[in-house]
Amino acid sequence: MTDERRRRPGGRTARVTAAVRAATVAALTEHGWNGLAVEDVAARAGVNKTTIYRRWGGRDALVADILLAAADQRIAPPDTGTLRGDLVAFVRQVRDALVAPANRALMSTLAGGGHDSSLAELGRRYWAARFARARPMVERAVARGELAADVDADALIVRVVGPVWFGVFGPRTDVDDAFVEDCVEIVLRGTATQAGNSSVHPEKSNP
Repeated sequence: MTDERRRRPGGRTARVTAAVRAATVAALTEHGWNGLAVEDVAARAGVNKTTIYRRWGGRDALVADILLAAADQRIAPPDTGTLRGDLVAFVRQVRDALVAPANRALMSTLAGGGHDSSLAELGRRYWAARFARARPMVERAVARGELAADVDADALIVRVVGPVWFGVFGPRTDVDDAFVEDCVEIVLRGTATQAGNSSVHPEKSNP
């Protein structure tokens, strides 16, 4: 490998991709979905707009790229050995992601896209990827006997994450660690099987 290549990890393609993604998020934050323009993104990223059209095809594909990359990489569901531990760690990751300015812009874009067919499709793809990554937590809990086999994994995930989402985007509730743990605890009380209660609430186990 030459000295020049060592000084340029990832090469020009990686740098352009990172610059365009950052510029897209910045433009969304400032102007929203309706005001997002490829020309603006190109100017912010310091690239020609033809580069964006050639690599991404347009603004829909730009936002899809960012959303799907985020769904695949930013939140990695943990494997702590218990459902409660997994959910607490997972929801904390979700909380931390939601409060980040760049992610808030993306989530606001998705939430406001119900009347835009292109954006609605991006949302479906994004959430499908998110749920696919989160389901193994529930599947492992079923295998350990902490949950009934017929539990609706997606519904459980929505119930533990939903209050955090509302706290961040609604009345701006303090979604600290105690709030996260309370959300998980309340949901588990309604879904955990009797056989799994000793794993979810070890302090209540019989001697």
